[in-house]
Amino acid sequence: MNISKFKLLALFLTILISSCDREASSSYFRDADFNANWLFHMGDIHDPSKAGEDESGWIPVHLPHDWSIIDYAVQDSLHEGPFYKNLPGGVDVGYLRNGTAWYRKEFISPNVIEGKQIILGFDGVQSQMELWVNGILIGEHIYGYTPFQFDIASALKGPGEKNLILIRTVNPGENSRWFAGAGIYRPVTLSVLQSVAIAPWGVYVTTPDVSASQASINIEIEVSNMQESEVDVSGEILISSPDHQQMKLSTIAVTVGANSFATLIASGTIEEPSLWNINQAQLYGAEVALLVGGKIVDSYETSFGIRSIAYSVEDGFMLNGEELLMKGACMHHDNGLLGAAAFPDAEYRRVQRMKENGYNAIRTSHNPPSESFLNACDEIGVVVIDESFDHWILPKRPNDYSNYFEEWHIRDVQAMVYRDRNHPSVVMWSFGNEVQERADPEGIEIGKTLANAIKELDDTRPVTQAVCLFWDNPGKDWDYSEGAFSMLDIGGYNYQFLNYESDHLKFPERMMYGSETFPQYAWENWELVKRLPYVMGDFVWTGMDYIGESGIGHHDLFDKQDKAQGSFLKPWPWYVAWCGDIDILGNKKPQSHYRDILWGESKLEVLVSTPIPEGKESRLSYWGWYDEENHWDWEGHEGKLIQVKVYTSYSEVKLELNGTEVGVSRIDSLDKFVAHFELPYKPGELKAIGMQEAKEMESVVLKTVGTATHLVLDSEKTTITAHKNSLAFINVQAANQEGLVAATNDAEVKVKVSGPALLQAAGNAGPVHQGSLTDNTFSLFRGKGMVIVRSNGEPGTITVELSSLGLEPSRVTLESN
Repeated sequence: MNISKFKLLALFLTILISSCDREASSSYFRDADFNANWLFHMGDIHDPSKAGEDESGWIPVHLPHDWSIIDYAVQDSLHEGPFYKNLPGGVDVGYLRNGTAWYRKEFISPNVIEGKQIILGFDGVQSQMELWVNGILIGEHIYGYTPFQFDIASALKGPGEKNLILIRTVNPGENSRWFAGAGIYRPVTLSVLQSVAIAPWGVYVTTPDVSASQASINIEIEVSNMQESEVDVSGEILISSPDHQQMKLSTIAVTVGANSFATLIASGTIEEPSLWNINQAQLYGAEVALLVGGKIVDSYETSFGIRSIAYSVEDGFMLNGEELLMKGACMHHDNGLLGAAAFPDAEYRRVQRMKENGYNAIRTSHNPPSESFLNACDEIGVVVIDESFDHWILPKRPNDYSNYFEEWHIRDVQAMVYRDRNHPSVVMWSFGNEVQERADPEGIEIGKTLANAIKELDDTRPVTQAVCLFWDNPGKDWDYSEGAFSMLDIGGYNYQFLNYESDHLKFPERMMYGSETFPQYAWENWELVKRLPYVMGDFVWTGMDYIGESGIGHHDLFDKQDKAQGSFLKPWPWYVAWCGDIDILGNKKPQSHYRDILWGESKLEVLVSTPIPEGKESRLSYWGWYDEENHWDWEGHEGKLIQVKVYTSYSEVKLELNGTEVGVSRIDSLDKFVAHFELPYKPGELKAIGMQEAKEMESVVLKTVGTATHLVLDSEKTTITAHKNSLAFINVQAANQEGLVAATNDAEVKVKVSGPALLQAAGNAGPVHQGSLTDNTFSLFRGKGMVIVRSNGEPGTITVELSSLGLEPSRVTLESN
């Protein structure tokens, strides 16, 4: 993009003023990192005004921090690591602890306090919090997933004096259908602003008209004036393109009344813009300077993308004028072994894993994600359905957000939209999931209120909610759902793919998508997405495993004559949902291999069904997948029949065992990309050959690995930043002499970390907990595990050493700089 290609559209944009021509004030700053040097106390404090007198019982922590994964002090038959067997509602949250805990931090007042706004910004605290400063209660926040700020200036001591911040965090238990976490699990910032400043999330960038040749850009700047007199303000904006070209915009001056707000507006045109899309996630930057009397009193930076979205039942969902079929995943917010802590590195890695496995869309079920997560979606190129609530007034659990919804819901949905509306990845707002009152008269009014609250702040994106069968409203059938869809731009269908075509006949203008779908119906759902333009995508439950809803993706073994259906969830010691395409370490599970075929990411994959004992049969949860593994190590089953599945888009597949042909299978559309084989197990080499018109195209081989001989460490990074939030993910495998993973090895492994880092987490991807998530001893699951180390903020060489009885130890080094 060449700077000469920019054109300014309005008269007030004719004067371009360089920021270096203005006198900048040094008496303000915005969004400084405030995550270091906190102290933490597990348990309640009955008199916060005296909390500064004694530091015993407090431990140092660096945010983000999730205290629900801290081991219990006493370990016994009921308490294993952070897991508590008798926890009320434990099956919902993976049996991880709840309760009350406090954080404290001391900091020095700025040199000038009078006339300043001293803002503490929180991206999320789970789940209820109170903020105290110098013994004074500043305020509270209830919803654990929305960002918020407090101005603490009135409670501060004089310039240069020490202040004490206390934060009370409460996870009351029985407040969520999944693991939520606890504590200050997202980052905290500090801003020192003038009395005239840009409001929180006060810069709003839109690109209302976009084509390959040009794009219009509008920028609104919301200004707050906390003075007792009116003030004239103006703005200057520096736009930076992905290739570092720049243009400048200015606004006309406006008068902001005393203790009031006003909006500055600028517009322009960019010729030959660099468009944001899922293949080229090109981001622009906007640096805004707020001026009073020719002096800069505040500045604000935001990224944005130039892209257009449109949708119709004839053309589907269009991104930059091209149809986008959403290969979607529903995702909860936790980071597996890290608990709910939203480390930027972990959030980026989750999005990256999804993109690497073919996904181009994520639904943030059922709450706003961290800003780091959306930053990653912006940078990697994944579209997002940004969701706000799992319930409204009617509860799903005794202590959930429904108890506070009436008082807080407008503030919380506004916070989601304010923070997230500049993210180009966000293409749709969702304000509900399977809400019980969704189609009742009261629910329809709530939905309209939420839709209006969203569109008052951002009318550039459609609104939606996820609608399911009325299992929660006995006596009502699917036709009753019309009310739930009445306030939506696009309808979310949870598990209702059989109603797409019939609903289209009744409501021919309704756009739809599978807001949740069962993994085992992946073929059916994707065929409908491809065939029906009014069905824009398929969002499987779920893209990645998560903690809580323990074992919802399980399978059970029953006697063949037993007609029992099994349980909905699995009891202790299960703690992972086990329904994800990707496990909690980021590795592929069997259904992900199948989806690779479905989406054209691969043409040939081989899975082996776990042998079922004689007289038994396996029954799947709706959210489950067949019990399969991609290895050929079945000691003890020699000579017994083994089921092999070959997932393939080739027209034929040939299977060989130890060089001898087992059989050839032809695959047509009725086979849904699956070829079935049965053969007696014999160790050696199982080979599947994909064939097209009798020509061998490629092959996949599974070898019997046998006994593991050593540990293999693979760090996903060779260097990390010397910052206390910087993480390194190290994959651990038990391997044989050829380096092949021994999938039957569940060895216990010990970890030693030396150098400028600490062990943040260690464990495996199995659905059953094995005690601590943070101890230096853990077990492998199917031959694999993971160690996560965290920088201590200092540069130097980090060494991670692993040892296990009977296996050669291994080490890996990485640099912190």
